[in-house]
Amino acid sequence: MQARDGREALISRIRAQSAVNDPFLGAASATDFERDSALFPGERWSSVAFVSRTVDRAHEFEEYVFTAADGARDPLPVGFMFERQDDGSSAARVYSDHHLVDDRAAILEPVEGIHPWRSEDDVLFAYFQALNGNRLEDVLDIFQKDGYFRHSNGVAYTGRDELKGDFSKMMGDDGIRIRYCRFTDDGTTCAVECYMPSGRPAVAVYQRGEPGKLRAVRIYL
Repeated sequence: MQARDGREALISRIRAQSAVNDPFLGAASATDFERDSALFPGERWSSVAFVSRTVDRAHEFEEYVFTAADGARDPLPVGFMFERQDDGSSAARVYSDHHLVDDRAAILEPVEGIHPWRSEDDVLFAYFQALNGNRLEDVLDIFQKDGYFRHSNGVAYTGRDELKGDFSKMMGDDGIRIRYCRFTDDGTTCAVECYMPSGRPAVAVYQRGEPGKLRAVRIYL
């Protein structure tokens, strides 16, 4: 995925939001987010690289990589979910690295009975059946050869051998079960607002690739 500079457009969009919810402040105004949150894309970041956008009727999920100006940490994945409101305004929810804050309050209500796959022919159906069934080899088979899983702190595992080690730790003896809230799906990529097994709110991004395969999974918390 080729990144390009996105700072000015992102700042302009943030300033237009009716509210912003981020890991540091929780629910806040756009002005408070700009003044008080470390995730505002201002001068503390030497670059704000736009990576990807997933859009549906009411939502847009934008993915970025922030690089710290002081070089004190590795580049930071940051995701912004923009949601159009009934009154025509827009609000944002910000997700990033789970190490930034110890915990985060609930944001959205989970919805029982919903699922991220479009049909049983969707690769996401096969992926979640394998994941929920704790079938490690089947999970690995679903990733294409150069497929990867990237955690919220930016650490990524690529290829079957690396993925096997990572998923073995994540799945343990019980598999992985997620509570879903909302989906933003453009047909290629599905950004899932959800609650992880830890109970923490998150966005999990599933990028479809070759027929019947996953290209990538990226997590933001």
